[in-house]
Amino acid sequence: MDVAEVRAELEEELSCRLEEIRFFRNQLGEMHRVDDKERYCKCLVVMLYAHFEGFWKAAFSIYLKAINKENIKCRDAVAQIVAASMSDLFNALSDSNSKCAFFRKSAPDDTKLHRFARHSEFAGRIDKAFEATVKIPIDDVVDTESNLSTVVLRKNLFRLGFSHEEFKREEGTINELLRRRNDIAHGSARKGVPLDLYSNLEFAVIGVMKRVVILIFDSLNARRFLRSVAT
Repeated sequence: MDVAEVRAELEEELSCRLEEIRFFRNQLGEMHRVDDKERYCKCLVVMLYAHFEGFWKAAFSIYLKAINKENIKCRDAVAQIVAASMSDLFNALSDSNSKCAFFRKSAPDDTKLHRFARHSEFAGRIDKAFEATVKIPIDDVVDTESNLSTVVLRKNLFRLGFSHEEFKREEGTINELLRRRNDIAHGSARKGVPLDLYSNLEFAVIGVMKRVVILIFDSLNARRFLRSVAT
């Protein structure tokens, strides 16, 4: 893996977004009335959230693509990466409609028996499953759902094998950004957004985005997605 190349891709993704954020923020310098600035800051809040969510999905998608390209075996990867790679298999295991052919007629409604049959089949193929190459379905793992709330953010981090408390200190800011964005989008925010409040939000959110780059780079550089490194 060329970690420097992945870092450059992450930096490029971040740079394009920051350039647009700064371009539109600079338009505030052309405004003189406080009401106009605060009304404009409402638009900036919506854009800031869009870039935050978009960057989150793009950055961690880059991370998983890099891992997929490594062609490592499931037996060598950390548990979360294995679980993500084997999602289809685990979904089949929990599918209550899947029944053992031998008992399909004699015991069609025996859910415990059919679950045991699925588990038995998995146990018989477990060695083969762990010899399979890691191929993570990226869109299923990096899922911002309808809103990138702090709960969704934590869920993403956990599925990716990171500490779910990685951005615990910034959760208040993220919740504030999401709340204001939703109030604006739903029409319940009639007043503008004070410039100092927006500036604080922007500073904190950009800080999180920069930390995402470092988090991903460090993980790839140290190969923390490997079981041998993690343990």
